[in-house]
Amino acid sequence: MRFHKGIVSRSIVCSMIAALVLSLLPLFAFSAQPAAAAEGAKIVGYYPSWGAYGRNYNVWEIDAGKVTHINYAFADICWDGRHGNPDPTGPNPQTWTCQDENGTINVPNGTIVLGDPWIDAQKSFPGDTWDQPLRGNLNQLIKLKQDNPHLKTIISVGGWTWSNRFSDVAASAQTRETFAKSAVDFVRKYQFDGVDLDWEYPVEGGLPGNSRRPGDKQNYTLLLQEVREHLDAAEREDGQEYLLTIASGASPAFAQNTELDKIAQVVDWINIMTYDFNGGWQTISAHNAPLYFDPAAEAAGVPQAASYHVAAAVQGHLSAGVPGNKLVAGLPFYGRGWGGCPSANNGEYQTCTGTSNTGTWEKGVYDFSDLEANYINKNGYTRYWNDTAKVPFLYNPAQQTMISYDDVESIGYKTAYIKSEGLAGAMFWEFSSDRNNTLLSKVYDDLLGSAPGDTTPPTAPENVTVTGQTANSVSLRWDAATDNVGVAGYIVSYDSADVDVSGTSTTITGLTPDTTYTFTVQAKDAAGNVSAASSPVTATTEPAGEDSEPPSAPANLRATETTSTSVTLAWDASTDNVGVSGYTVAYGTTSLDVTETSVTVSGLTADTSYTFTVRAKDAAGNLSQESSVTVRTNSAATCDYPAWSSSEVYTAGDRVTYNGIIYEAKWWTQGEQPDQSGEWGVWKYIGECS
Repeated sequence: MRFHKGIVSRSIVCSMIAALVLSLLPLFAFSAQPAAAAEGAKIVGYYPSWGAYGRNYNVWEIDAGKVTHINYAFADICWDGRHGNPDPTGPNPQTWTCQDENGTINVPNGTIVLGDPWIDAQKSFPGDTWDQPLRGNLNQLIKLKQDNPHLKTIISVGGWTWSNRFSDVAASAQTRETFAKSAVDFVRKYQFDGVDLDWEYPVEGGLPGNSRRPGDKQNYTLLLQEVREHLDAAEREDGQEYLLTIASGASPAFAQNTELDKIAQVVDWINIMTYDFNGGWQTISAHNAPLYFDPAAEAAGVPQAASYHVAAAVQGHLSAGVPGNKLVAGLPFYGRGWGGCPSANNGEYQTCTGTSNTGTWEKGVYDFSDLEANYINKNGYTRYWNDTAKVPFLYNPAQQTMISYDDVESIGYKTAYIKSEGLAGAMFWEFSSDRNNTLLSKVYDDLLGSAPGDTTPPTAPENVTVTGQTANSVSLRWDAATDNVGVAGYIVSYDSADVDVSGTSTTITGLTPDTTYTFTVQAKDAAGNVSAASSPVTATTEPAGEDSEPPSAPANLRATETTSTSVTLAWDASTDNVGVSGYTVAYGTTSLDVTETSVTVSGLTADTSYTFTVRAKDAAGNLSQESSVTVRTNSAATCDYPAWSSSEVYTAGDRVTYNGIIYEAKWWTQGEQPDQSGEWGVWKYIGECS
């Protein structure tokens, strides 16, 4: 499930482990009365086996005191002596012999087996000896539980890459029984407390080569009932509880293709993958995991915006018969980015060129700890807040990059929603994305609250500067404050007024002409802690009607980059007696308002001349004289990309030519022939070349 824990795949670096995931989910809207908050909330964190490879994040680094359950991802299903998924459209189209910690094994079809025997059970970690029977991540999980008696561990089976045999397993009584028996054997042998089925997806969806049949809807229920019966029998024999959970898709299709009401009676709870609603597989920049519906997203053409949000997914499950106390809502500890996004609306809901060129482990995907260190109000990125969807986003106008993510503030709204709906708790993907435990600490404090909350205030904002004033307004800017968990916003105070601000600049309006005001700025965090006030700064508004002087015309207007469908413009900053508030870029009947001194204009026609004009404006509405430049777009793309090769490995963003057409890889692929298969294909159609 995961990285798929939601809707898209992640490539992984390891020798045998199946790659991460991408999985498309969405939802269904339904109105329900708020319920009392669930007691004893569950906090379920996923640890991917490959975390111990290139990510170098090991089991013992988990802050186990802040979670109730760890789902280990993933085990696989053995079939005809092998496991894995050879589907060439998958992130890792390989198969291996079925093995345990000692080597190849001979087991019947439908048996649960180790996904990566080396990292799961064979690799020696500090403290291990060469002759101990079980090493690897699984031994580390056992040791972690010994140190944390409250902690439960669950083996997760399948995932985006390894869901290819679920339909076959569920289709007959014999294979269902084999799977159920092996589930009991697996949890007993490796000392797990339960099993989690991550079938992506019954009936339809998932990788094209997966087994599937219409009967999956009923067979999934039968499979889970069989597993439950065998776990119940094991409970009586062993004198301990064994858990059974599933990972569910958030789309209306998942509810239609499963018997959620019957499944809810069998499982202990359902982890719903409420994220990856939008990402670089589409060109419109939107939000990875919006809590609520934003009509502006629908107006901008964001696909299925009315149902692709957390609240709709949750209500869809509730309306399908899942009790709130058996539903665990998913939280993403990562963000998704787009590149080539125009600066209008700070890059939000814009037509972009696709996946961003940066990322933590792959293009377009960002661990939260990476965002903390390198992006949030840093290196040209500014944090903005969508108060309708209740999520933040970043935009860098110079890089034309928009990143949607979750932070402490948005997690706070989601935990409040979980409590208001009486849900069982929260699940997240995944531990290594939040190395500082910033988001995990927020989830823990909000849902369990058995430890003191965050009482540390942010630092006071520094270098508060007046950047402009008119007769009725003053514009301010300051350096970002820091906080042990995360700054949620700022409070600008003057006279007896306080103004809440999400970013590090604002324009205070409604002021009196020819009046001196003193401003201070305080930072706040999601726990309500407020910093000391900044050093005060004073500004005097202009006399009434006095500012009629326009800014100077933008100088040195030029095209810095040209393609067949876009032109990037840059110019020197204008000057103004009060302060330049922005620029208007126009061509034909189209105009764009920007605040920076560069912009990329997209959606143009190849081999066509365009005349662009730029005018500066100030807060009083005065416009400068226009500067203009005429630019001709390039001819249609030439075939200067390498020809596609079936033996070559491609990653997200790589471009190739095939039969006179340019394609771009959406994620890791090898051997899959480029075609125009649209949303579900590995390749994105770019255009014909000459």
